[in-house]
Amino acid sequence: MLAVIGDIHGCITTFKRLYYSINDKYLLHRIIILGDFIDYGKYSKEVTNFLMERQGRNIVTLLRGNHEDMLLSFVEQDGRYSKFCWNERVGLACIASFMGISEEEAKTKTPEEIIPYFTPYLSFFSNTKEYFVETINNERYIFSHAGPAFFNVPIENQYDVCSPDEARRHYPFLWHSKASKFQERYFNSIIVHGHTALVSRYSRPEDFQNVTPEIRRDADNNIISVNIDTGCCYGGKLTAMIIDEDGDYVFESVPCVD
Repeated sequence: MLAVIGDIHGCITTFKRLYYSINDKYLLHRIIILGDFIDYGKYSKEVTNFLMERQGRNIVTLLRGNHEDMLLSFVEQDGRYSKFCWNERVGLACIASFMGISEEEAKTKTPEEIIPYFTPYLSFFSNTKEYFVETINNERYIFSHAGPAFFNVPIENQYDVCSPDEARRHYPFLWHSKASKFQERYFNSIIVHGHTALVSRYSRPEDFQNVTPEIRRDADNNIISVNIDTGCCYGGKLTAMIIDEDGDYVFESVPCVD
């Protein structure tokens, strides 16, 4: 039995509640984290440490989100993203968490001051995967933060049709929002992804309470893709998709409490 968990975004208490709940309820052979487990929420370091500790207890497969990729680019100073893109726009909460300071203090820190706090974690973040494929009861599943971008191109050839800028930013798997536009199955596979939150900070209270994963189907009612980013960091929910050996699935969600 397999569990797939959507975008955590530094919400450690919510994540632990979901993690322990599904482990108590199901006999899981693998847990897949769909990326974006850092940023926005206050506890990026705590989430990262928790995931590092769990890797020896379950088969935990960590997929890279665009936020992990921006962090790596910043720490490695490779210029793939502008400073504004991560450090000054979305990374402040993560920096504050890893340095043990407030976000206001984080705004005053230079890269030279920040980077040493992330250097011990560089290997951990670098070892995240862009996608993971598993066949369950003759159904092929592709798990990725954003899903493949180019519908008519096999998953292993997605970079062959990228522009240089798209390749630098890992656009096929980390950044786009094209999976939600596919009208048919992608190479007879079900895509399970996050990245595009189903609620935002501007949503109504009832939307936060009622948000559920989005299942997209073709004309014959076959599942094309599933988006399980139920907007935890905005006050929505953190969701796991549980898939058993027969290919049957259920969703387990907990409201954000961080």
